[in-house]
Amino acid sequence: MRLIISIFVLINTSKSLLSFPAIVPQQDKTVKELIALAEESEKSGNANQAVYYYDKVANIYWKLGGYNNAQVYFEKALENVVKVGNKNGEKVLYTNLGFLFVEQSDYPKAIKSFEKALGIASAMGKKLEVGQILLNISNAQIEQGEYQMAIAKLNQAQSIAQEVGDLKLLRNIYYNFNRAYDKLSNPEKAQEYFNFYAALTKKIQAEEIRQKEQLAKAMVDSAGRVVQQFAQEKDQTVKKLAETSKELQARKQTLQDVEKQTREQQMQIDLLNAEMQLRDVEIRHQKLLQQVYIGIIVISLVIAAVISYLYIGKRKANRMLAKKNAEISQQRDAISRQAEELRELNALKDKLFSIIAHDLRSPLFSLITMLNIAKEGHFSPENFKQVLDELSVNVNHTTALLENLLTWAKNQMQGTKVNPQNFDLHELVNSKILLLNDAATSKEVKLINSVPEGAIIYADKDMTDIVVHNLISNAIKFCNAGDKINVWSFTGGGTVTVCVEDTGIGMPPEVMEKLFGSQITSTPGTRNEKGTGLGLILCKEFIEMNGGEIWADSQLGKGSKFFFSLPAIKV
Repeated sequence: MRLIISIFVLINTSKSLLSFPAIVPQQDKTVKELIALAEESEKSGNANQAVYYYDKVANIYWKLGGYNNAQVYFEKALENVVKVGNKNGEKVLYTNLGFLFVEQSDYPKAIKSFEKALGIASAMGKKLEVGQILLNISNAQIEQGEYQMAIAKLNQAQSIAQEVGDLKLLRNIYYNFNRAYDKLSNPEKAQEYFNFYAALTKKIQAEEIRQKEQLAKAMVDSAGRVVQQFAQEKDQTVKKLAETSKELQARKQTLQDVEKQTREQQMQIDLLNAEMQLRDVEIRHQKLLQQVYIGIIVISLVIAAVISYLYIGKRKANRMLAKKNAEISQQRDAISRQAEELRELNALKDKLFSIIAHDLRSPLFSLITMLNIAKEGHFSPENFKQVLDELSVNVNHTTALLENLLTWAKNQMQGTKVNPQNFDLHELVNSKILLLNDAATSKEVKLINSVPEGAIIYADKDMTDIVVHNLISNAIKFCNAGDKINVWSFTGGGTVTVCVEDTGIGMPPEVMEKLFGSQITSTPGTRNEKGTGLGLILCKEFIEMNGGEIWADSQLGKGSKFFFSLPAIKV
């Protein structure tokens, strides 16, 4: 029975072709961190480090079956490895791309990648790697039915394998010869190369067994020598310890005898001296005790007075210092807050003037220019209608920009007073859908009001109107023909939560992170519609002023959901 084995040299054996585990949050976090490190390395000019991180990201995606992402990051690694002129790294990356395409059965791309790796390996004079890459190319050619071309590559690889003496490579070459001739219906040649393959396999296995036996024998011999050496060292150590113990015992006995004689003589001398000095000591002791007692009493009184005075003064100074520190800390915090507010207001002012200079001046100049040209009679009726349609879009954009700018500026400079009242959310959404229906119809987008009738909100109606208008306008901006926008709500916990949900293009995570920030940013719509960048800032400010919250959820290519919550009906 013919043995069927798929041979790919240098394939990472940890990649399973049967199934791939889904990416887990920790892996997703690791991939994002690696991509961030790679991009930072690129910006700082460290192309070698960028290659390392991009290669790790590509291998993670490859292992998890994300072939498209793996290809993207292998190619990013290639861009950086070419910058530093690392030919060996370029060869490895082209080889990995070849294996990646093989796993996707895209054999033409696999062969193209292997051939680029082959050219580099040949230029570097690495014959063994040239033979291995030729084997990989032949395998892909066999898979896509180019049997004669595969045999030509195998003949080249066979010459190299015989020249360098690599039996394993030669065995794999014989196996591919067997596959190619079998596909060409040449059983004699197929059997011949299969016999070569089987003979080499047995030889390689026998050599591996012999090497393992030699290694095991060498390890046993080495262990025996070590045990014998330990035994000899143990005997010598025991003998030395016995001799040392005897010597120490003799010295100990001598020292004990000398100490005994010295102690007895010293005791006699001390006894005589003690008897002679005992009387004098007793007299002096009595006088000294009297003087010490008097001195202790005087010193104790002085120390107590000094400590009491210092403690009172220190406590008073600490209270004053704590009070001053608290005042300084409050002043510093207030100054820091004011400075931060001034910086933010200055940045907003600059951004505001930039928007006014660009987004207002351009449409107004276009209007003036068109009116002058029309006045001079340079437009035909058809051209005039076309220009008028385009100008209408610009004027609508300019009107929306002015409304948001004026509302935002009033809120920033004068402060907007909140006037909460009970109102019907369903009716408000209906009015906004009627107002924006023409814009949605022009893009073939359907607007749906799923807010239940009788859903009452207690908030400022004008502010809520602006929020709903902005959110529906944004949804239309990022929808394509055939998409839907559904406004729905639910009540619970004393609040009404409203959602503006669309099936549009969605947002990537990096855009989501910037939503509702203090910086003014704008993204063009699906038909390159312009935005003011103020809409979501206004929405956030108005919702929070009414005691609510606003947030969003989106997936790229699957649409977006914008939520906000406001207090329910107040009885």
